[in-house]
Amino acid sequence: MPSPSLDIDQTISAIIRRRPVLEPVLKSFAPLLKARDEAASGLVPVLGAASVRLPKFDRQKARAGIPLLADFPGRGLGEAIRMAAEKLLPLFAEQAALQPHLAALEKFFLAAAEDDREALLEAMLVGSAESQAKIAEKNGLPPAVLNYVAEFVISAVLRALAAATDEANPWDEEAAWRQGYCPVCGSFPSIAWLDRPKADKKNAFLAGGGGKKHYHCQLCGSNWAFRRSACPACEKEGSETMEILRETDSHGERIDWCAHCRTYCPTIDLREVFDTPNMDAMAPGMMHLDIVASRNRLQPLKYSFWNMF
Repeated sequence: MPSPSLDIDQTISAIIRRRPVLEPVLKSFAPLLKARDEAASGLVPVLGAASVRLPKFDRQKARAGIPLLADFPGRGLGEAIRMAAEKLLPLFAEQAALQPHLAALEKFFLAAAEDDREALLEAMLVGSAESQAKIAEKNGLPPAVLNYVAEFVISAVLRALAAATDEANPWDEEAAWRQGYCPVCGSFPSIAWLDRPKADKKNAFLAGGGGKKHYHCQLCGSNWAFRRSACPACEKEGSETMEILRETDSHGERIDWCAHCRTYCPTIDLREVFDTPNMDAMAPGMMHLDIVASRNRLQPLKYSFWNMF
């Protein structure tokens, strides 16, 4: 991913200047987004000291569409999950809808056995809604509440894991990864971007046209390149597969949606904007397009806290 020239606060401020109506929602989630990043940064040395690392990238498994964490049981991360929750739960306490569940959330994330927290991580990695619901029921929590909080808490741990790797996006080399879901954790992306033209290293007067498509994972923070003409969900590909929905004054913002399975992903064309936004803040900042997509009976690739209408 190109280094963002705007941080979370700057990205949100820029969005609010264009769309003031989004200010209450975006400002309520900004502290959580920042606290998650801070928690992830603090966990990097903790995981390093415990020798917990991502599995080494395997090109053969990648070509078979197997994410790095597909066979990762989450063992050894129970304490890291507790530490992330310790930092994030006070912010959830400020949200009125969660206050009736705070005691149960604190009991699960801060006092339960490490195995229970690791089981939640494993359920999220394999995408088992049934297992997540059973864990929620066992701990006296509505599944939607546990999933919402876990998305931030587990995300901090997975981002720390991804940040500690010695390899920088090895899945993009020679198009080793050709899937629409994340090469690290297997989640579908929350946002995509089209890159800017790049100067030719051999000739400073030449530049590529840009526009290559990349996806961003809201859960583990990873990024990967993908084919522009292909749907990441149903894998259909061709000139009549991916459609675009955008406003007249779009600021590079649009919805890329599949004409076959009707899933979509918010996308920003960096060729049309001067600053590179923080993608984690940019995704909820495009919820006005999520609303339009919902009215057109499109489904997001990744359901998150801002697009569950």
